[in-house]
Amino acid sequence: MNPELLTLRRLTVGLLYPPRVINPVDINRIYARITERYPYQTLQHLPDGARMANPDGDCFIQQNRMQINENVLHFGAVKEKCLELFELIQGHLNITQFMTFGIKLVAFLPMDEATGAAQFIENQMIPHLTEKLYILGEGRQGVGLRIVLHRDGIYELKIEPFFGDLSQLYVEVDVQHPSPFSSISVIEPKMDSAYNYLFGEIKDFLSMFKGH
Repeated sequence: MNPELLTLRRLTVGLLYPPRVINPVDINRIYARITERYPYQTLQHLPDGARMANPDGDCFIQQNRMQINENVLHFGAVKEKCLELFELIQGHLNITQFMTFGIKLVAFLPMDEATGAAQFIENQMIPHLTEKLYILGEGRQGVGLRIVLHRDGIYELKIEPFFGDLSQLYVEVDVQHPSPFSSISVIEPKMDSAYNYLFGEIKDFLSMFKGH
């Protein structure tokens, strides 16, 4: 296991705001403006808003939230896209107050063997648990860790085998900032902080079990 191979694959960012009425005309105008810069292929009107989508991601605009989900090749480029879209939507809907910002990063770490992720957690991270898991019966594919920390936000960390491919370790960090704010600019350092935590403290944590 080489922690340097930890790779960010998916990002979700969302903002909550007081409920507001969003009509189809607003959605169509926002969609037309967004697709000048980021050409989402489809627009789906929902009972409480809309979803714009591409094969690699989507953007939700709803009565009390906006959310972007994107595959990640370069974090900086995806971050700039999210900030630009949020600012555009905020301007069109005249949102003056936000209540919560959240960001979730999903990363994968390849293992040396076909079932290496399950073995890594059970044999190296929590070895004494393995002795007692038989009580639960047969058919176990793997176990995982869930760690919650209250820092500059509420951090929820998941480390588990990727059950679709046990040669991959699945690492997810979900950070919630439940504090009111009015400017989109304040979320950029929060996005950077989550990214730095993933490739700082979390990667260092995984490195502690390397070769055990």
